[in-house]
Amino acid sequence: MSNHAGEQASGAPGGGRRTRDDTSDNLEYRAAHLRERIAGGPLGELGVRLEVRGEAVLLTGTVPSAQCRDQICGLVDRELAGHPVHCDLVVADASSPDHAEDLA
Repeated sequence: MSNHAGEQASGAPGGGRRTRDDTSDNLEYRAAHLRERIAGGPLGELGVRLEVRGEAVLLTGTVPSAQCRDQICGLVDRELAGHPVHCDLVVADASSPDHAEDLA
C-alpha cells in the first residue's frame, strides 16, 4: 500500500484543484461550442461573434429580429451562468425605404 502525499482521490497532484487558467480554458471551450450551436443550430446565425474577454463574454453582430437577439442572448446567459455576458447584438433594419434613392 502506498501513500502519495499531495495526491487526492482524483489522482492529480495538488488534489485536482482548478487554477484560473483552467477556468478560462473551460470558458473558451464552452464558448466555442456555443458559437457552433448558434451558427449550426435552429437559429443558424452566422453573423454573431462570441468573444471571451477575461471572465466575461461579449456577443456582437447583426441578427434579423429582436426575437432572434433575445433567443441568442438568453441561450448564452443560461449556458454560461456565472460569467458576465454583454449582449451587443444589433437588429437589422429590414423595412422598406420611406423615400426614393437619388442616383444623380
